[in-house]
Amino acid sequence: MKKNIHVSLLILFLAACSDDGRNNPNTVEYFRENLKKDMDYRAIVGVFGEPVKDIGSGIHIYVYLLDDLTEVRIGFTDKILYASHIDKNDRLLESLL
Repeated sequence: MKKNIHVSLLILFLAACSDDGRNNPNTVEYFRENLKKDMDYRAIVGVFGEPVKDIGSGIHIYVYLLDDLTEVRIGFTDKILYASHIDKNDRLLESLL
């Protein structure tokens, strides 16, 4: 019985250590996994929280700061127009949508 508990704890520990960011909302992996083109503003905020700022003019550009000091920017009107992963020098790393 004791051996089974130790094995179970080891498995749980290894699973936690292998987390690739998909469960952390402050990672690009989380945005890759959860961002959907058909999301409205309520859905975006429900999944990712309130953006830290809106830098848009003419359209909304919602900014989310990530743990690695990069950003996700979501261009939005009444629907998502684009989502981009941006580095700290304002360069495009990846188009998410």
